[in-house]
Amino acid sequence: MPMRVLIADDHPLYREAVRLRLERLLPDCDVVEGGSLDEVLAAIEEAAARPFDLILLDIHLADGDPGASVEQVIGAAAATPVILMSGSASADIIKQAVARGARGFIPKTMQSELFATALSMVLGGGSYLPVEILQDSPVTRLEPNPQIAQKFEEILTTREKQVLTLVATGASNKEIGRELNLAEVTVKLHVRQILRKIGARNRSEAASIATRAALL
Repeated sequence: MPMRVLIADDHPLYREAVRLRLERLLPDCDVVEGGSLDEVLAAIEEAAARPFDLILLDIHLADGDPGASVEQVIGAAAATPVILMSGSASADIIKQAVARGARGFIPKTMQSELFATALSMVLGGGSYLPVEILQDSPVTRLEPNPQIAQKFEEILTTREKQVLTLVATGASNKEIGRELNLAEVTVKLHVRQILRKIGARNRSEAASIATRAALL
């Protein structure tokens, strides 16, 4: 029986990026998406007869308070493990959510190899927290800027936004090509165009700008 995973995130491009990663790691995976707290809770209720094996929850769903939404999802999910995700969040918020029952935290800029490791640990009955959380180091929160978001809508094509979202998750050109079914040379051209259009000097800066544009 295929594994069932619920992706709870209010950014469609990031949900697509996570879906692509999951489908590569778990080829027979049944993926369900929810873009709001109400959609997520409804999906969990509808799956009562055959619960999800894993829930990936954005800690900052647009219509939910971080603490309250995490508590609601964990309560509704019962025994299903919940991994928190965020482009940016404080260590305190993450630790509070873990205390409420979350099984770990995955930064949205996490590289593919570590993403796979985190999933494997949680699905195996364990938990996962990045070292910066364990060491009480702050995780910088960049507040979304609507002006940057609007600029992205105007200057980037849909494909370029898809590529940038994956760049921001730490994916390499080869991984992006595999996940979007593109040749690696085509991905390189897209990345070059993206950096030029948004005025970024490198991939790290592009990832930071993507976070400000609320792509993650």
